[in-house]
Amino acid sequence: MLGALVAGAGLALLLTVVAGPVAGGLLLGADLAVAAVLRLVLPVRVAGALAVRSRAVDTTVLLVLAAACTALTWTLPTT
Repeated sequence: MLGALVAGAGLALLLTVVAGPVAGGLLLGADLAVAAVLRLVLPVRVAGALAVRSRAVDTTVLLVLAAACTALTWTLPTT
């Protein structure tokens, strides 16, 4: 599962190079949101490296990062 999330982040980096920073940033924000949902619903033994702190703290931090990444992506100039 963690490998899929890392692959998603790598795909966001590749998409940034190919299609531009807006597309890559949105994909990275979506990847962080998926990580937050997975941390929220999966038990600790399955969540693996996503389970660092308490469930509430991990989920909140991931959701804040997802929202910040998405919001900052929309502020980028499109040229």
